[in-house]
Amino acid sequence: MSYESLESLVFLTNRLQNPQVYKAMNLPLEFITFGIAEGKMYAHLYRKGAFVVPPDVRNRWGNSVVYGGLFHCPDLWYYLRVLDAYMACSKTTLGMNHPRDMHHRIIKDVTPIRFNTLDELARLKYREGTQPFQAHTYEGNLQHPSVHRRVYANPARSYRIKSGIEVEHVQSLFEEAQREG
Repeated sequence: MSYESLESLVFLTNRLQNPQVYKAMNLPLEFITFGIAEGKMYAHLYRKGAFVVPPDVRNRWGNSVVYGGLFHCPDLWYYLRVLDAYMACSKTTLGMNHPRDMHHRIIKDVTPIRFNTLDELARLKYREGTQPFQAHTYEGNLQHPSVHRRVYANPARSYRIKSGIEVEHVQSLFEEAQREG
């Protein structure tokens, strides 16, 4: 089976990449590899979850990549309804991203990365793949009031996750991949 097919790949950067979460939701996600994509990560209200915005939004300085898991999802067109509902996106229902959605589903280039330990990842000593894959992923909709407030908040109260990674969820995914691999 070729994972290069756009019909089967999804890149998750938030808590959905945590195996306990996607298994509890009965999502048949098959972890392929970790990956990086362009973007900046921000925390949602009460720091419950995170979202990604394009790298050129607001300040152009700082980390401009986000880390997450690249997954194969059999019958993705069916499960996109579940993912879209979880992410407050109406693309599967309307056939387009609505201006009032909290997140928009887009197709983005994701570069696979490999590392042996979480320490290697923390020190940015990972190896990048030679060819990026295109995958479905979610970005925060800057027109949505909650997302807009987080991104354009007073710099003294920044909600930006400067590392571009949700550590506890990547750690859970890494541990699960080590057990299964």
